[in-house]
Amino acid sequence: MAEIYFLRHGQTDMNISHMLQGRTNTDLNDRGRRQAESTGKAIAERGIRPDIIFSSPLNRVRQTVCGALSAQNLTPIDMTLGEALVYQGDKVPLVTDERLIEMSFGEAEGIPMDELPDDFADIFFHDPENYSPVAGAESYQELVARCRDFLESLRRDIRPSGILSDKTIFCATHGGVMHCIFLLLSHRQLKDFWRQSVLNCAVIRAFLGDRQDDDRVSFIEEGFTGEERI
Repeated sequence: MAEIYFLRHGQTDMNISHMLQGRTNTDLNDRGRRQAESTGKAIAERGIRPDIIFSSPLNRVRQTVCGALSAQNLTPIDMTLGEALVYQGDKVPLVTDERLIEMSFGEAEGIPMDELPDDFADIFFHDPENYSPVAGAESYQELVARCRDFLESLRRDIRPSGILSDKTIFCATHGGVMHCIFLLLSHRQLKDFWRQSVLNCAVIRAFLGDRQDDDRVSFIEEGFTGEERI
């Protein structure tokens, strides 16, 4: 029986500066690398070993994967899905999937939140139904559509006759995507997009039923606020 987990990346300097990173290709900072290794140890202690990883293409996510796997003396290897399905080596296949990339914030990326227009943060975080993307940005509706598409492809592939039916699957991604996965699997409305906190290196387990109504989700690792001693 397949198991599905979603992992958010570790801390970056833009996280500390309270900027919208979006598609900006940042790296983990020192704390973020320690967070990734600590999360990897926690996963290992639970007896969880990924058979395949689907990953955002951005550096901070791939670095988190490497750090987490190192706790189990494992190494990722880039592959297509087809290659991963027949791979017999001792590394962990990593399949890049653009659907797991962070929400794009267009011209708002890299600008401190307190320098954005006065109503930006209030509308974006507290009234997502009325959020209008700035130039080059992605809408909530577009984010929901690609996350749903990713989940439906997983639902198909983990069925008893599916290509991932017996795999432990990790999906390495970003905060916006993690919130969206929570929204979809918890059957919430868009207004509740930010209801729960998703900290750096949080890990959630996704349960996909035969129908969307049967889906559910839960945290297995809460992640880091950035203030812990690691």
